[in-house]
Amino acid sequence: MTEADSAADAVADASTPADAFEADLARELLAARARRETVRPPTQRTGEFDLDRAYRVGAALDRSLRQRGHGLLGCKVGFTNRTIWPRFGIDEPILAPIYARTLRLARPVAEVSLAKFCAPMLEVEVVFGIEPEGDAPSGGRPSWMALGFEIVDCHYPDWHLTPADSVADFGLHGALVVGGPVNRDVPDFDGRVARLDRLEVRLLRNETLVARGRGSDVLGHPLEALEVVPRLWPRFDDGGIPEHGLVVSTGTMTPLEPLSPREAWRVEAKGVDLPGPEIVLTD
Repeated sequence: MTEADSAADAVADASTPADAFEADLARELLAARARRETVRPPTQRTGEFDLDRAYRVGAALDRSLRQRGHGLLGCKVGFTNRTIWPRFGIDEPILAPIYARTLRLARPVAEVSLAKFCAPMLEVEVVFGIEPEGDAPSGGRPSWMALGFEIVDCHYPDWHLTPADSVADFGLHGALVVGGPVNRDVPDFDGRVARLDRLEVRLLRNETLVARGRGSDVLGHPLEALEVVPRLWPRFDDGGIPEHGLVVSTGTMTPLEPLSPREAWRVEAKGVDLPGPEIVLTD
């Protein structure tokens, strides 16, 4: 059985009844991911493809990846810029899984191959390590924080998509590169977390400034992204937050930037003392 067939079976086995359209879409997206190809966005095929259907497809793809050894590590929060919500008719961000196989560490530099991506773009995000409190991280403070790069990837032509299309397409998650962490035991850790809305970042490609961003661009404060997790996590796993906790990437502070091999990217931070990660891209 192929990975695409497994995803279709996962849709059919879901607790919420699925249909042939969702099963076929799961097959298509897994095949597109494997072949670095694009498919027509589902919202352009039917006007009835909403977020509920998208999360069913996303959950089926998640189960298929986990069955093939993609250990679940955490989640990403997307569409965290509230100013764009009216355009898409949404009232909260989206969520998607992150896996051990898609995580890279930049200490301080990480080398990342673009060979597996279809149309990669770069985002700068605040990343938290969260320990579970009961069944959800809500109300608990992070055990560590860091700056990170998310490489987002899209399997639709020219990045034409809606939030529902995005959720179905693996939440657009390609890889997460996490910079040096600041742990809870450092002096003034809580103060640094509280000041993340004042964080300012500069994104440089080959030492040329290409973008700026602020922590306040993420739902007003990156901590707000953590409130989304307990509401949307059950879409993927109804067993509660894993005992090992979660890595949570909170949403981009910078505009999407296209990536090419042989580029070097780095982040400079001001306002909060966080190490800036660096990546070098290869074929």
